[in-house]
Amino acid sequence: MISTFTNDNGRAVLIYREIKRRITELVYQPGDKLSEVRIASELGCGRSPVRTAFARLQSEGWIEISPQSGTFVRGLSDVEITEILEARMLLEAHLAGRAATRMEEATIARFRKAFAALGKRVSSDRMDEYLELDLQFHLAIYQAAANKVLAEVLLNLVDKVRWIRVASKGSPTRISSAVEEIGRVLDALEARDERAAAAAMRGHIENTMHFRHLGGPAETAAKTAPRALKNPSEQSSRKAR
Repeated sequence: MISTFTNDNGRAVLIYREIKRRITELVYQPGDKLSEVRIASELGCGRSPVRTAFARLQSEGWIEISPQSGTFVRGLSDVEITEILEARMLLEAHLAGRAATRMEEATIARFRKAFAALGKRVSSDRMDEYLELDLQFHLAIYQAAANKVLAEVLLNLVDKVRWIRVASKGSPTRISSAVEEIGRVLDALEARDERAAAAAMRGHIENTMHFRHLGGPAETAAKTAPRALKNPSEQSSRKAR
């Protein structure tokens, strides 16, 4: 049972978070059919908060609901992935610039030490470690930049970027180069150079986009679900695990 809330709205928020976690961690994969009844049973709640959670997930582009065929996990097309990364690049570059004059020195030093340690032992089986450290770094930038509206927009984008990354086995080459790029962002933050911080963050995300076009981690998640959504009945045997 997932909830200690006594109202459906409170439960719906927790259920939304749990379903999204399962999607981003590929417990539910693109094309999988989600059962409202089964999820309600698994989470120890009624169907109403699950239905509310589904509505929010659909509005954010995580699932597709068809009255005829049911509810399916969406994938991302190449166009959608590119648009997500472009939006992230523009917004994060701006926030990195703002953070340059606001982030505490102790925070910068902590991330520099952590990324340096990770860079010395890069391998594909450390993708989870890199993703978690990378997430914490970007969250620290959002917090230091002190713009709650932009941070909220970016949080949903970051969830989707992580979803794309988890769909791959990871590349030691990309992790190594990403650590170097983040080092340049940290250099600019430490120097309190707004323009350099924005440029370094922009370059980091541009390189992520370039890596994807060379056949990087986005491809697996990008191409599975569009086919499922066009023919959802073909996926009816794939149940939410």
